[in-house]
Amino acid sequence: MIWEIDDHAPEIEGLDKNGRPDPAYAASLGLIMAGRGARVGAALLEWAVAVVIALPAIIAFTPVLAEIVSGGFDPEAFFARSDLVWLIVAAAVSQGLMIAYTVVQLVLHGRKGVTLGKAVCGIRSVNVRTLERPGFWRGAVVRYLVAGASFLIPVIGPVLVIALSPLFDIERRGRGWLDLAAATWFVDVRHGLNPYDPKRMRIARKRVKTPEHEEKAPLPSLATPVDRDAPAEYVPSARLSGGVIGAHRGGTPTPAAPQAEGAVAGAVVSSVPPSLATGAAPPAASAPSFAPPAAAPRPAPDPVPAPTPAPTPAAPAASFAPPAAVSPPAFAPPPVLRPAAAAPAAVPAPASAPTPAAATPAAQTAAAAPAGTRAVLILDSGERIEVRGTTLFGRAPAAAAGEGEAQLVRVADDTRSVSKTHLAVMPARRGVFAVDRASTNGSAIIRDGIETALVAGHPAELRIGDTVRFGDRLLTVEWV
Repeated sequence: MIWEIDDHAPEIEGLDKNGRPDPAYAASLGLIMAGRGARVGAALLEWAVAVVIALPAIIAFTPVLAEIVSGGFDPEAFFARSDLVWLIVAAAVSQGLMIAYTVVQLVLHGRKGVTLGKAVCGIRSVNVRTLERPGFWRGAVVRYLVAGASFLIPVIGPVLVIALSPLFDIERRGRGWLDLAAATWFVDVRHGLNPYDPKRMRIARKRVKTPEHEEKAPLPSLATPVDRDAPAEYVPSARLSGGVIGAHRGGTPTPAAPQAEGAVAGAVVSSVPPSLATGAAPPAASAPSFAPPAAAPRPAPDPVPAPTPAPTPAAPAASFAPPAAVSPPAFAPPPVLRPAAAAPAAVPAPASAPTPAAATPAAQTAAAAPAGTRAVLILDSGERIEVRGTTLFGRAPAAAAGEGEAQLVRVADDTRSVSKTHLAVMPARRGVFAVDRASTNGSAIIRDGIETALVAGHPAELRIGDTVRFGDRLLTVEWV
C-alpha cells in the first residue's frame, strides 16, 4: 500500500511553467505597476523626514565637522566647551528618533507593504511571487541592508543601485536590484487593484481562475403542443412522479374555447327522448357530438302525438342514451330507468334551449369563474389567472412585509423587462385595481387604444377589455 502524505504546501497562482511570476496574471487581476515619478516622490519624502529628525544633531555638529575637515580640531578645547552637554543631548535625541523611525518603516514595509512615503503616494509593496505582504526579513531588512551597502561607494553606488537599476528590468515592471534582492514589486493602488483588500483580491482571483462556460442551446420540451404546428414552448406548472405538467404557450387561445360548454349542454338537451319532451323526434341536425362518425343518419320518423301524462305523484327519470336516429340499432343500448325523488313538470324542448351563440362572452366567463373569483385575467401567453385576493406579477414576485398572503404569478421574461415584483392586482369594494410596484420599466393601462402610464404606488381601476402592459408583457381583463 502506498500512502500519500499531504505536506500542505500552499498553491501559488500566477506562476509560469518555470516557476517564475507571470506579469500577465498580475495584469489580469487588475494590478498596475507604480509609476517612476510616484516612487521617486515617495523616496524623497522619506528622506526629507529623516533629515528633519536628524536636524538637531546636524546643527550642533556641523561646526565640529568643519574643524575636523580643515584640520583645526582641538580635542581639549572641544571637551572644555560649556555647551558640550547640549551637543550630546541633541545627538542622542536625534539618534533615538532616527532608530525609531527606521524600525517603524521596516515593520510597516514588512507587514503591510507600505511606508510613510508610499502611503502618501498610493504605493504598496507586495511579494512578486505570491502578491501578498513582502515579509519582514527579506522584504524589509534585506532591502534596507542592500540600500545601505550601496552608500559604501559614495554617489555612484546609490545612483546605480537605487536610481538606475529599475531601468534595466527585462520584464518592464520597474523592479531594480533592491527589488530583486527582496523579491518585491511596487503597485499603484490609486489606479488599480489594492492587493491588501482581501475581498477584492479573492473576487479577482476567482474571476481569472474560473473559465467562462459556453452558453448551450436549451433542450427541447418533451411535452406535446396542443396545436400541431405550434412550437413546443411550455411553462411547467406542476411536477409529478410521471413527469411535468405544462401549460402551452405557443399561439393564441382559440375563440371557440368558451363555447365548448354550450356545445356540451346542447348535446345533453338534444339527447332527451321524444316521449318525455314534446313528442316530436329530434331532427338529424341536432345529433350529439359523440355519435359514431361512420354511421350514416337515418331519416327522421313520422311525428307521433305525445300521450297524455297520468297524474301520478312520481314519475321515473330516464338516464338518457343516444337516440336511434343517430346510431345503428345494433349499437343503441336500451334506456335504463332509475327511480328519482321527484318528477319534473316538463322537460324543455330542444328548440327552447338557449343556444351557445346567444350567450354573451361576459355571461359565459361569469358562469365559468368559480365562486369567490373577483376578476379573470389572461396573459399574452394564454394563461388564465383568477383573482381572488391580492395577486402579484413578476419574474420572482414576493409579498412585502405586512401585506399578508398573496397569489404569486411568475412571468417568464428573457429580456428581463419585468421586475421581480412588477405589478399587483388587488380587489376592493368598488372593483379591481392595478398598482405598479415601483418597477424599472413601468406599467400602463391600454383602454380604447389610449395608453395611460401607471404612477408607482397609486391604484388604477380595471374594466372589462382593458389591457395592462407591464414591461414587455401584456394581460387582458376578461371579467371583473
